[in-house]
Amino acid sequence: MNPEPRQRDDYSERQVEAARRVLVDLGQVLAPFMDCLVVVGGWTPDLLLPEADEPHVGSIDVDLALDTAKLADGRYAELLKLLLDTKRYRKGAKDFQLVVKVDLKDGEKPVEVEVEFLAPKDVKLKKNKPKFMEDFRVLWADGCGVAFRAPVELKLPGQNVRGAKNTVRLRVASLADFVVMKAHAIGGRDKPKDTYDLCYCLEQFPGGMDRLAADWKQRMKERDVVKAIEILQEKFASVDAFGPHQLVEFHSAPDADTQAMQARQAYELVQKFLSLL
Repeated sequence: MNPEPRQRDDYSERQVEAARRVLVDLGQVLAPFMDCLVVVGGWTPDLLLPEADEPHVGSIDVDLALDTAKLADGRYAELLKLLLDTKRYRKGAKDFQLVVKVDLKDGEKPVEVEVEFLAPKDVKLKKNKPKFMEDFRVLWADGCGVAFRAPVELKLPGQNVRGAKNTVRLRVASLADFVVMKAHAIGGRDKPKDTYDLCYCLEQFPGGMDRLAADWKQRMKERDVVKAIEILQEKFASVDAFGPHQLVEFHSAPDADTQAMQARQAYELVQKFLSLL
């Protein structure tokens, strides 16, 4: 099990490259299930904003949201079987996780990449009888359901786990929905990269923050959006609140002046966004 990353320096180039190869690998292996899957988590900004002014740091794992409504009649077990049959994927330390080792052929030891499976809390998968894999389940995640509202289909070129070049098709959560999910994540755990991802999207959102706010304003009756706004109001209530401090921890600048500037930046970004709502 990989240690939980907390700072920018924890996201090494080798780990990010290995995780990207797993994305390409998954796009091929799970092609028959692409109508049931959406890439969420830290890869979303990287995949949707490849030409941003400031490159996104990427991710060192892969998060897949499962559309449980399309995985009945044993399809969930079939999806897992496809991965296990490759002999590359095996069960991870967490119940909702598979892991795969990626040899980058650079003389260093292989990188282990975690693949985690998420699903909306308000929808449950029917249990297979007998269970296909003991002690394996999905992670029921707050706000995860919005990933299926308007996913973006894209082509991803690159190398797969074995180093072969390939181009695959993936569905990725839209940026507007990703920000909803990130707000829920900030409200429910202690992971500094959540705030980094959120602020990155607020800064780099295509057409500006006004367009993101316009999207959310049309969805003010959605429970997940209402909750996301409440979380942002609470976690970014002041410069010294939890949210801004998370960005400071992620960047881990050595001097107090830079830290103060980063905290102020996170606070003002979120406050500007909230004011547009």
